[in-house]
Amino acid sequence: MPNPNSSVRVRFAPSPTGFLHIGGVRTALFNWLYARHHHGKFLLRIEDTDLERSEQRYTQDILASMKWLGLTWDEEPIYQSQRLEVYKEKAEELIRQGHAYRCYCTEAEVEIMRDQAMKEGKKPQYDRRCRERTEQPSGKPYVIRAKIPLAGSVEFHDLIRGDIKFENADIDDFVLIRSNGAPTYNLSVVVDDVFSRITHIIRGDDHINNTPKQMHLYQFFEYPVPLFAHLPMILGPDKKKLSKRHGAVSANAYRADGYLPEALLNFLARLGWSHGDQEVFSVQEMIDFFSFDHVQKSSAVFNMEKLLWLNGTHIRSNQPARLLSVIAEDYSDHFTPEGLARAKTRMGEQIVALIQPKVKLVKEIAEQMVPLVTPGAVEVDSTGLKWGKDGSMKTVIKAAVKHALDEFGKKIATAPVRDRSGADQCWGRSASLQDVGVTHAEVDALLRQIGEQHGVKLGDLAQPIRLTVTGRLVSAGLFELLSLLPWDVVEPRLRKVETL
Repeated sequence: MPNPNSSVRVRFAPSPTGFLHIGGVRTALFNWLYARHHHGKFLLRIEDTDLERSEQRYTQDILASMKWLGLTWDEEPIYQSQRLEVYKEKAEELIRQGHAYRCYCTEAEVEIMRDQAMKEGKKPQYDRRCRERTEQPSGKPYVIRAKIPLAGSVEFHDLIRGDIKFENADIDDFVLIRSNGAPTYNLSVVVDDVFSRITHIIRGDDHINNTPKQMHLYQFFEYPVPLFAHLPMILGPDKKKLSKRHGAVSANAYRADGYLPEALLNFLARLGWSHGDQEVFSVQEMIDFFSFDHVQKSSAVFNMEKLLWLNGTHIRSNQPARLLSVIAEDYSDHFTPEGLARAKTRMGEQIVALIQPKVKLVKEIAEQMVPLVTPGAVEVDSTGLKWGKDGSMKTVIKAAVKHALDEFGKKIATAPVRDRSGADQCWGRSASLQDVGVTHAEVDALLRQIGEQHGVKLGDLAQPIRLTVTGRLVSAGLFELLSLLPWDVVEPRLRKVETL
């Protein structure tokens, strides 16, 4: 058994038979945090021995998702499909040593044996009839099975659950090599974990029953046994195993929905691990504080509301420039080329800064930015305006908006042409109210004053202005945007109120 204080080497070993599952991400995270906390190595292994179900697109998704999450690996990934001959040779080695044997029973025959065992009140196991078989029928398909001792027990210490013991009588002579020559999970992981010098195996608790089988293989091969830590299962809100019926389960789906990688990692870390009462963690804090002493044994419940809250919290603590880079990378298809160019500027950062306190998803920032970086007036749906079919109210509000347009126009009329430089040149040379000293507080005061003069509440006056300026009935601060945006964006949008 390795020294817990020796150089830590851990691995994450997904199978590319589907997109990277969020439960797999939690396993990868706990491995990564443990390695980083102990200044060890984090390895990635692609378990693609199931040649029929494994697909390259899933492998690419795993690699891309891991990079997006920042769960970087320290050595070249291992692909099990490139090591099939190694596993076959290791199985043959066990046969030569008397720790494995060829079994010529068909799957149908084995199924009958298991059914019979169940009828007799026994565990549904293979009856070992080929265990001492000496003849080898020529040309007949066979599997290679491990020769598990019939008496005694196997036990190991789990870093989360403590000592665990299994009776050998309860362990089947499990298959090592299938009849098609493919290795099974239990053989390939032991061979590769030893090859990679893995010191700690950190995985889901659904693998606890595999551990005694693997312990026997370590003993058969006379390999050093690593330390084990089995993580609690993740359940949906209905306390059943997390699945698609509970919502998105793949990492890339959360990226598309607008979750920040650090928020998703923060959320997943708290699914089974804690550090006092702290809920919000930076990645560095998770690295600094992580230990198995505070990983729970009981299952963790996936709470989408908490994930959304955490994401909003991380969005608010981020720099606008960083959020803008995420938007440009993940949501560029939301924008026209001109709109994207405008978004990727200092003005774009200021717009992000206004939006980010009010949203919980990065995607929402992108959606709110689109009309704000679009030149000129934008098309809007006015059916949700309070004035509805009240013609007199509509007339009064339009007159008040016209009044505001005139007042703002007087202030901007004295503004010199704005000389924008660098990337900001795409916003043109029109000045903004802010450029002539009109702050958002003064915009607020002026609209209140005009509303009083026309007998209109500020909320009623601001609503159609908000719609035509931002393209939405709910948006970032209207007064801040009226002050910030160039007049050649604001002016045609204020005029558009007249056409509603």
